[in-house]
Amino acid sequence: MSESDDRTGHVVVIGVAGAGKTTIGVQLGARLGKRFIDADSLHPAANVAKMESGIPLDDADRWPWLASIREALRSGGEVVLACSAPKRQYRDLLRGAGDVRFVFLDIDQASAERRLSARAGHYMGAGMVSSQLRALERPTADERDVVVVDATDEIDSIVDAAVAGLTLIANGIGIEPTLADGGPERDIDGAELAGHVAALSASIVADGHRRVLLVPPDQTRAHSLAGLISVLMSDALRAAGCEVAIMPALGTHVPVSRSGASVLFGADRADTELLVHDWRSGLRRLGEIGAAEVGVLTGGRFARSIDVAVSTELFNDWDLIVSIGQVVPHEVIGMANFTKNLMIGLGGAPTIHCSHFVGAVVGMEAIMGRVASPVRDIVDAAFDRFVAPELNVMWVLTVVADNGATTSLRGLYAGRGATTDSGGAAFRAAAALAQKTNLTTVAQPLDRVVCWLDPAEYRSTWLGNKAVYRTRMAIADGGELVVLAPGVGHFGEDEQIDKLIRRHGYRGTPAALAAVADDPELGDNLSAAAHLIHGSSEGRFRIVYCTDPSAGGLSQVEIEGVGFEWRPLADELSRLQVDGTTPTGDRADRNSLPFFFVANPALGLWSTADRLDGF
Repeated sequence: MSESDDRTGHVVVIGVAGAGKTTIGVQLGARLGKRFIDADSLHPAANVAKMESGIPLDDADRWPWLASIREALRSGGEVVLACSAPKRQYRDLLRGAGDVRFVFLDIDQASAERRLSARAGHYMGAGMVSSQLRALERPTADERDVVVVDATDEIDSIVDAAVAGLTLIANGIGIEPTLADGGPERDIDGAELAGHVAALSASIVADGHRRVLLVPPDQTRAHSLAGLISVLMSDALRAAGCEVAIMPALGTHVPVSRSGASVLFGADRADTELLVHDWRSGLRRLGEIGAAEVGVLTGGRFARSIDVAVSTELFNDWDLIVSIGQVVPHEVIGMANFTKNLMIGLGGAPTIHCSHFVGAVVGMEAIMGRVASPVRDIVDAAFDRFVAPELNVMWVLTVVADNGATTSLRGLYAGRGATTDSGGAAFRAAAALAQKTNLTTVAQPLDRVVCWLDPAEYRSTWLGNKAVYRTRMAIADGGELVVLAPGVGHFGEDEQIDKLIRRHGYRGTPAALAAVADDPELGDNLSAAAHLIHGSSEGRFRIVYCTDPSAGGLSQVEIEGVGFEWRPLADELSRLQVDGTTPTGDRADRNSLPFFFVANPALGLWSTADRLDGF
């Protein structure tokens, strides 16, 4: 095996029954020094029974099986795996495991049937070859990670051809972002950003797109620069004669107010007309991610089908949808943005509720900062299966660093299409940079952490609990988190959810799960239940919210009523000697007692090294 051969990654041998996937897979694994897995061994019993009866599998049968195959590929160590994977979407799902190549064994029907007829005791009969060939979507030229070999050749010749093809792939092909400018020390200035946006806008016009929908986040991602990018792109496109609309990805947040638009787009654009996403109505149901597949992705912790619904506005004959936002560690999906911006930011209640609950039951600390997660898999699958085939989407992704008193644009990435297209490549590049830029490892668990919540961004604990999410992995057992919340005047962004938070409070996972079982209203709002779990320290450290009731902030009774501790904001600011202008870093209060200060928890993730196992 040559040095080049050693960089072949996972190899999936594909083709119809009778092509010789197992035979070639075993030989190829031996040649490359990789463990062999037969994907047929991962079929659930119901699938095997169906095939033994001569009934072809449908997508509802295949998706959970393919998800379990992807989990096997992710489980550690490079492998050679035999799997039919006749459709492009199936291969795309397996590509989600990362570093995957394919060997397609090309065979004619007569040869495949002749081979199967000679087999004894195998559930895949010769009569099923024709149905598999009808379902087969042959690899196309743009699937540059596929080696095509003649399956009727001699075994040694097939393996030789496969190894030669895999070596060529390992030596430099792959989908790249259409724009990639970034690095841990990069500082993209305003002129450079404007130049990049001008080039992207020119490409949109050159492609003949005349109706363009821009989808930035709301003001809670004010530091993402998505607002500025939206303004620059909107102006450039309109100057070229395009029709442009802007629809912030709200999720469950309240619509962007005039003051919010001022924060997001700048004071001179506060009157920008915005389309408003209504996450409870005005939705188009696209399909579902089946219960069995969800069960595989969550390790059996949650096995309910998830309806996929998004705003009908996405289907209003737009030539192009431009999703703009920041890639940064996130408590529900691992890394924020990309497909989440559309599928959750412009998603419907069922999609939002269940995806958030999946994140909660899997465990926030097993998700945050990771590129792959069960929620990411669900959201990506929803986009790839239901949206990508219908809509033309461009992704514009930023990576922003918190320098203490200032922020820097470390990366700008763009691409188009599904997770396996240049859009997915842009996200993966941005996520890799965000892991270096926005993830801070502390040497020892911190006894006291203090977070400032900018009142222009944080009006509720629904948003303000980022202070809890993003610092929890750095806080010592028995430690204290102090949340300075001058603008927090309610719990939920939505009246119904606010009521549920007040009713049940942040009292830990067992209490939240019991409340879901006992309270039908909470059971119908699983994102609220997930939020109750995320906002709790699970009794491991204390959470103290500091508000100003005289200025409209939540009162002591309200804060303590949901399970947090409370202190007067003015007293705590005086004692800590910090405010919204204080840079992130180690500080000491007026009594010389140390604490770690976080100027904006939305810009990062803080953790001890041991809690980042697997990165």
